[in-house]
Amino acid sequence: MQGLIMRLMRRVALFGVLLASVPLGAVAGGGAGASPVLPNRPACAPVRGLGHGYNASIGNEQNGHEVCIRVGEELLVILSAPASGALDWERIQVSPPGVLTVAPLTVMLSRGVTATNFLAAHPGVAHLSSQRMACSPPPKSHVACGAKVSWKATVVVMAAQKDRY
Repeated sequence: MQGLIMRLMRRVALFGVLLASVPLGAVAGGGAGASPVLPNRPACAPVRGLGHGYNASIGNEQNGHEVCIRVGEELLVILSAPASGALDWERIQVSPPGVLTVAPLTVMLSRGVTATNFLAAHPGVAHLSSQRMACSPPPKSHVACGAKVSWKATVVVMAAQKDRY
C-alpha cells in the first residue's frame, strides 16, 4: 500500500512540473480569438518630447533604434537633410497600420525637414521608415545618382498607465 502511495505522489509531482512548464496563454484562453500579447522584449528606450503637446520625439539619431511610448501619447518624428543642397526625406511610413495613427502637426518646419506626428492608438509594435536620395542631381542635369539613404525605427506601444489614486 505504501508503495502505491509513493508512486501516486511521484505522478502528482511530475504532473505539477509538467503543468508549470506550459505557457500560461496555452492554459488560460490562449487559443484562437485571444487578444494579441506583446512578446517579452528587452527594455526599449523611453523618449522625451520637444515641448507642450508632444510626449516623445525621435529623429535622425534614432535610426535603427527601438523606442517605447504608451497608448494615448504622441510621438513626433523629425528627419532633417544633412546639408542645404541635400534632398528631403520622403513621407514617413508606418506599418502595420492601426498601432500608430497620424495626428495633426502643430509645429512650423524649416527647409530640409520632414516631420509627422503620430498618436499611439493601440498596444503593439509599429515600424517607421523613410528614405531620401543620397545625392542631389548636378546643376543643369536631371540625372540623379540613384542611391538612397534609409531611416528606420521601431516603436513599441504599451498599454496606458493606470492612475494610482
